Amino acid sequence: MTILYFIDTNIFLEVELKQKRVEESKEFLRKVLTGDIKAFTSDFNLDSVAIVMNAKKCRPQDIINFLLKIMSYEGLTIYSLNMLDRLVAAKYMRDYKLTFDDAVTYFVTKSLGINELVSFDSKDFKGLPGIKTLDPIDVLKR
Repeated sequence: MTILYFIDTNIFLEVELKQKRVEESKEFLRKVLTGDIKAFTSDFNLDSVAIVMNAKKCRPQDIINFLLKIMSYEGLTIYSLNMLDRLVAAKYMRDYKLTFDDAVTYFVTKSLGINELVSFDSKDFKGLPGIKTLDPIDVLKR
C-alpha cells in the first residue's frame, strides 16, 4: 500500500529560501520529484510559496523556475481549490482556531483522505482530528 502525504507550504519555502532545514527538505522533495514518494499539495499552497518568495524579494525568474520544477514532479498531484473548498476552510478557521492557510491545508488533507502532513508547523496542527504531522526526515527514515 502506498502512503500518501500532503506537503505544506513551508517545505517548499525551506528549499526556495535556503533556510536552515534546506537539505532535509531537498532530499524529501527529490524523492517526490522522482516519484519514489507520492504526495499532494494544493494550488493555494503553491500560490503561497510564490507570494512569500515575492515578499522576500526573490526575482520573478526564481518564481518561474520554482513553478516549472513543480510541473516536473512525478510523485506530486496538485489539488485545485474551488469556492466551496475555501468556504469550508474558512469555517475550519473558526472551528479549530486556525489561520486561513492552515485551515486550507487541513481541509484539503482531510478531503483527500490523507492523514500524514509533511510540515515544520506541527504545533499549528496539533490536536486536529485525523492528521499526523511529520518532518521530512521522518518520512525519509521510513
